[in-house]
Amino acid sequence: MNDDNPPSAPDSPLLAGLRVVEMATWLFGPMSACVLGELGADVIKVEPHEGDPMRGLIHRVRDDVDWVFELANRNKRSIALDVRSPAGNEALRRLLADADVFIVNLRRGALERLGIDYESIKATHPRLIYGHATGYGTEGPDIDRPAFDELAYWARGGFMETLGTADREPVRLVGAMGDLPSAMNITAAIFAALYQRELTGRGQHVTCSLYGGGIWANGFAVQGALATGENFPRGDRYDAFNPLYNSYRASDGKWMQLAMIQEARFWQPFAEAVALPALLEDGRFAEPANRHRHIREAVELIEQRIAEQPRDRWAAIFDANDFPWAPAADTVEIANDPQAWANGYAQTMQHKDVGDFSVVGLPFRIEHAPAHNYVSAPELGEHTELVLEQLGYDWDSISRLKADGVIP
Repeated sequence: MNDDNPPSAPDSPLLAGLRVVEMATWLFGPMSACVLGELGADVIKVEPHEGDPMRGLIHRVRDDVDWVFELANRNKRSIALDVRSPAGNEALRRLLADADVFIVNLRRGALERLGIDYESIKATHPRLIYGHATGYGTEGPDIDRPAFDELAYWARGGFMETLGTADREPVRLVGAMGDLPSAMNITAAIFAALYQRELTGRGQHVTCSLYGGGIWANGFAVQGALATGENFPRGDRYDAFNPLYNSYRASDGKWMQLAMIQEARFWQPFAEAVALPALLEDGRFAEPANRHRHIREAVELIEQRIAEQPRDRWAAIFDANDFPWAPAADTVEIANDPQAWANGYAQTMQHKDVGDFSVVGLPFRIEHAPAHNYVSAPELGEHTELVLEQLGYDWDSISRLKADGVIP
């Protein structure tokens, strides 16, 4: 087949027609459903009457916009439903009848008590892709242990003991550093299962855990332990294997990371670019073997020179010489970075309450897919009655559900 003339982008969203039911809280499971929604899937979020506990968790800082809930719950519809009641459980099953993907993060016992674990529903939903977001996996002694990404991904995944220096307190996780990448892991698995369903017509059980995601992201160090039986060495900036693979602070207090891994290639150009002839003339640094024995002195010399100019000045010099480096950007710098906006990593949506509202975008692009219009995260139960109508409930039935406390 000749691909010289690829098809133009379709008019409809990439995942138009795909129905996703999400019954998950916090960020891991909901973020996966959000990704599918941004690609055009119809995502229905099933919440208890009190709502996803992520609602309102972070102080609302702008005109009552719950920005952290917006992160993982835009492009969804919300139905508030007591799935513990027989009538609510029946409504959920009717919702799943037309679903392609079901994303849950309840623990095994809760799913079994509700009768919505995969073994209980696979016979009646043979095409369903059942995505189970867990803390520690579905096998082993700790599958019922409570988990957040600080615990399963960050602490047990090895980051607290791999990052930072040995004589300092552990580096802590901030925000959802484990939830969001783990959401991408389970989303990738869901896509693979959907592709296989196209070939076989069968749905299946897909699982992904925060712990597994942590091991995967920390795989360089964990692979070392698997191969050698030893922990990854923890040092400091003065014990780097290469002075040009290190972090330095400029005169304005801003840090930068150098990544000139090929030390021999970059040593002379770097010394000339930063006007440090001692790196070439001093016998301690002129030869690789010597500077490795005097690593601290080399780092201190570079450190003193970098501290003489602001980071923007070094940025111009490093970029002019095509040196591998990056600023240690703070989050406000990222929020205003034209590189992030140019690639859609930050985008503006029309929020229903405040108009223009900036949000984090998807970290990838698909060529033959139309641009997506973001939709604000739903209010709790905002679409309950509409969704129930679409499931075939008449107004008398909906009124009874309300009277019985099945819906608010």
